[in-house]
Amino acid sequence: MKLFNHINRMHSASLVPFIFSSVFIVLSESLNLISSRVSFADEILLYNYSSLLNVLIGYVFCYFITFELTSGKRAFNAFWSILCLSLYNTAVYSFYDNSEQIYFIGIIMALLCVFCFKRIDRITALALTVISAVVFGFLAGFACDYFDNFIMWLSACISDKGCFSAVFFSAFDNILSLFGIDTLKDMFFYKSYGGSLLFEGDLVTGAKDLFSSGYGGKAVSSYLSGHYFLLFSLAGIAAAMSNNIKGVQKYILYTVTVAAVLSGNISILLLFIFLESPFLFLAVLLIGAAAYLTAFLLNLGMGYLISGGIAEMIMYINKPVYLFAGGVIFLAIGYFVYKYCYEKHGISDSFNIYIPTRLEPFVKALGGINNIIRYKNDALEVRNPKLVDTVSINCEINENIVEFDDKRIDELMEYL
Repeated sequence: MKLFNHINRMHSASLVPFIFSSVFIVLSESLNLISSRVSFADEILLYNYSSLLNVLIGYVFCYFITFELTSGKRAFNAFWSILCLSLYNTAVYSFYDNSEQIYFIGIIMALLCVFCFKRIDRITALALTVISAVVFGFLAGFACDYFDNFIMWLSACISDKGCFSAVFFSAFDNILSLFGIDTLKDMFFYKSYGGSLLFEGDLVTGAKDLFSSGYGGKAVSSYLSGHYFLLFSLAGIAAAMSNNIKGVQKYILYTVTVAAVLSGNISILLLFIFLESPFLFLAVLLIGAAAYLTAFLLNLGMGYLISGGIAEMIMYINKPVYLFAGGVIFLAIGYFVYKYCYEKHGISDSFNIYIPTRLEPFVKALGGINNIIRYKNDALEVRNPKLVDTVSINCEINENIVEFDDKRIDELMEYL
């Protein structure tokens, strides 16, 4: 329960960044899609704009998280945090020219600044955050080569293992995508780990390059096609989750989900899901593995060249009966898996429900707001009956069902 309380604070502080990030991602992927249809000079220009939008995501998270979680001169604190992030990125580039902008670093930098501004005096905090940003940047830049070597080793372990390649690629890629890291997928999309074939005398390597050359075999089915089934399941999760969150959070969920479906970039949606429930994110990893395995077994052969949004789904559609039949199944899987996770573990958004002060002792005696699943048939269903304080309230407990005659429950139901 404490874990959910902590991540809910992070979630609430990230609402504005979720909106900006969703817009940036859709614009970025749209520019990439347009760039593939224009001249070379325009392609470079659009690509640079697209890269700039992706870079801005980390700064948006850094600014607004610091702004929301600190007190006093919040605007100055937020500005200082993005200054520290800039110093960090500059330090990384001094060691590693090809370093990608990872949006999650912006979140880490914001949390560092929040910690320093809250725990120590301002002058010391300003100095410490700057020094830490530079030092951590140098260390990260130095470690980038070792990280790349690790990813290459991991890619070699995953590659050429048949259906297991699809399963393990999905699991590890979704974990890295949560942090905005594309290193693993790049290994399979553009290098020989994703397959290699000889086309008209030229050796083509990587699942995306193979698909671009007209290939639709196992390499595409293993590393690209399952992405579409995963999109369906994420849409199902979002549809189910919308029934349990209220207010502005619901509209943020809609925005993030629509952006993920339109663009094919699921990183921000995965972060939203993780901040609602880490248990649900683990379930997404399992669903993703099943999605990629299914695409492999069906030999779907349907890929993408940008990020696999709905536009590319229509452009490169293959075996539509398998795609949409499987899509409906994975939509339902996502929906019901969320329902199970919600009833078992709850979501962090439960802590945003307003409870009047007079009812707080009653809710605490029931094990906290996140311990309550639903009220039906004049009884309360809870996740963990052991958390119910039977000394404070007179009740009968039968497994997960709590029965009692207390007028406060009727009042409480008005807020749930």
